[in-house]
Amino acid sequence: MTAKAAGHLKEYMRVYHSNSSKEAYLFSTTIKGVADRMSVGNVQRIIKKYAALVSEAGISIPDSVHCHMFRRTRATNLYQDGIAIELVSTVLGHARTDTTKNYYAKQSVEQLRGAMESVPTPIPDEAAMWEGSEDEMARICGLR
Repeated sequence: MTAKAAGHLKEYMRVYHSNSSKEAYLFSTTIKGVADRMSVGNVQRIIKKYAALVSEAGISIPDSVHCHMFRRTRATNLYQDGIAIELVSTVLGHARTDTTKNYYAKQSVEQLRGAMESVPTPIPDEAAMWEGSEDEMARICGLR
């Protein structure tokens, strides 16, 4: 957990759990005076509520927003920011790095461009074959 996340959690606990026992749920819902752990459905309703508010404010957001998107987005961003896939896998708690590679390691366009540009071209002063004969090249490619 980052120091910033820990700070947010401490503030949340100060505001919402200052008088709670150690056995109290971190996130709870009170129904008819009885506090119980917050259900997945309740979390989903909260996420959808705030997604709708963000969308109404003109910020682009996917039509279907769900809990797992936070996990997937964070993991993908870590990977795209250069964090080794093995570290991302550990953060996610995956037993196998292959799971992380298959579902979270999505390369950004910038990563793909950087990889392609990092490989030297075999002939540095290579001229385009079609220069001066663009019409012929278009015909060969079936464009005319």
